[in-house]
Amino acid sequence: MFLYDFEGSVYLNVTNRCPTACRFCVKTDWEWSFRGRDLRLESSEPPVGEILAAMDERLAGPAPREIVFCGFGEPTLRLDAVNAVAAELRRRGGSPPLRLNTVGLGSLVHGRDIVPELAPLLDAVSVSLNTVDPALWEELHRPAPRWRGRGFQAARVFAQGCVAAGLRTRVTAVEGTGADLDAVRAYADSIGAEFLARPALD
Repeated sequence: MFLYDFEGSVYLNVTNRCPTACRFCVKTDWEWSFRGRDLRLESSEPPVGEILAAMDERLAGPAPREIVFCGFGEPTLRLDAVNAVAAELRRRGGSPPLRLNTVGLGSLVHGRDIVPELAPLLDAVSVSLNTVDPALWEELHRPAPRWRGRGFQAARVFAQGCVAAGLRTRVTAVEGTGADLDAVRAYADSIGAEFLARPALD
């Protein structure tokens, strides 16, 4: 399933790939299911045309609170698809607010600052930072070897870039990981972002 409703919003699960294997991610323990929805993309990632067709069908119904690029994977690994879908929704006009949920490594992965590409297309970005301790970030996020030692700073730079670009930016942290959530809140405040403590899924 690549499109699903949750708590009044529409979520687009565009990829199952991710540059991290976070300790708090439930996709393995929950066997790729989220609240009864199977989010494993078995054969291939959904093409842009298929995503837009599904969005057309969904938007013919009750208006969602927002549209969120999120799922059991890191959406910015399919940056071209995210940009294309968001641009088309923007072109049509009348779209609900568009939000990206991310671990914040998109610029590092693509080797360039992707914030200027995203800023005209999105309304909000939520960055799962979880800690202000670089060593604990590595322990919690378990990035792929090529991103180790660089991921924590890259996520912070990305969040700060989103704020500077005028995107409504939220920094999140999962409860119960051992991280100092007050410190994460203070960091969010210091860069002009919102903060959200997320309960651990079980």
